[in-house]
Amino acid sequence: MYSSIYRRFTKIISGMTDIKKKDLTINTYFEKDLGLDKNGLKILRRKIEDEFSIELPKNILKEFNTIGELIGFIEAEFGR
Repeated sequence: MYSSIYRRFTKIISGMTDIKKKDLTINTYFEKDLGLDKNGLKILRRKIEDEFSIELPKNILKEFNTIGELIGFIEAEFGR
């Protein structure tokens, strides 16, 4: 399931940034590597919620800093 979530997640990010999917890794930081500011993080959270039909806590992208951390959280949500 992780690889399916990863593919969908990287598609969202590459659509929001100039970074290609192949250049994203589980260790990519939202702010430091992607340059997402507060507004960008809010947009990303909404896009993730829409894509995966889940509701994320408002500060989730402050708690989880990398793609891999957030994908782990999403995978856990699907397991419920």
